[in-house]
Amino acid sequence: MAEQERKNVKIGFFDSGAGGLSVLDCFVKNGSFTEAVYFGDNENAPYGGKNKRELTALAAEGVGRLTAAGAEIVVLACGTMSVNVLSELREIFPQTPIFGVFPPVERCVLEGTRPAVLFATPATAKEYKNIPGITAIALPFLAAEIEDHLFSLGEVCLKKHLSPLAENPSAIVIGCTHYALIGDRFKQMFPNARFYFGAKDALRNVEEFLKNKTAFLHGNADENLLNQNSDHFLVKKEVGVTTFDSKSNRNQIILKNSTVFGYFYGKKVNFIGNSALLNFDAYTNICSNLTKIQ
Repeated sequence: MAEQERKNVKIGFFDSGAGGLSVLDCFVKNGSFTEAVYFGDNENAPYGGKNKRELTALAAEGVGRLTAAGAEIVVLACGTMSVNVLSELREIFPQTPIFGVFPPVERCVLEGTRPAVLFATPATAKEYKNIPGITAIALPFLAAEIEDHLFSLGEVCLKKHLSPLAENPSAIVIGCTHYALIGDRFKQMFPNARFYFGAKDALRNVEEFLKNKTAFLHGNADENLLNQNSDHFLVKKEVGVTTFDSKSNRNQIILKNSTVFGYFYGKKVNFIGNSALLNFDAYTNICSNLTKIQ
């Protein structure tokens, strides 16, 4: 795909709420595309305690909203959805390339950074219970607390969600995109640990897909390429956890079926859905590079 054609692709981001803003931020700062659309299903958040049938139905509705808004590629900016329903969504939307954001436990294992702890929602943690050297710990209420404090992240008490660990981990794997919004708090609690987060892995996969293949976008899918690039390890350089700092306190606002957009790092980002203004305000509150609002 030509450079300009890659840049003109609109990428959609879907999360259960505002956690996917951590993924959006990584893509907006580092990606080569020029336009994005974000849908957060904040009213049904969190997703971590829902069963697979519920997840599939909610995820299908979210992907449908993004494609209706013009997204040509969709990123599931949610670890729970990525781990549990990615294959189902690809069957429902065979003409839309869909990528996930996974806990990068493979990269952690390959790099030998152990013992390691994966912090995730219950639905994600149960999928990673039998990996040698990785202790998967479910934090069932943390995502909801973060969602409730988008404009006062400093009030989120991480310590109350964590039980004492048997040993000091060498690595921490962030398995929920909401948790990345308080990455500084994890670093304070585990100052000597190396941190792994899957947002930049997902960006690498999407960029590689766009670089090497046009067939999927024109109806001639190479399923092997898509599946290969949906995985999430072997990044060549260290991936840091994005740290956000809420700059103001304010109330959350819900406006039905609203749309708002602005320009961040030179890229147009559209926010859609009932929580569009909420997510837009949350991102402008934690992102330092809003250049224009329309």
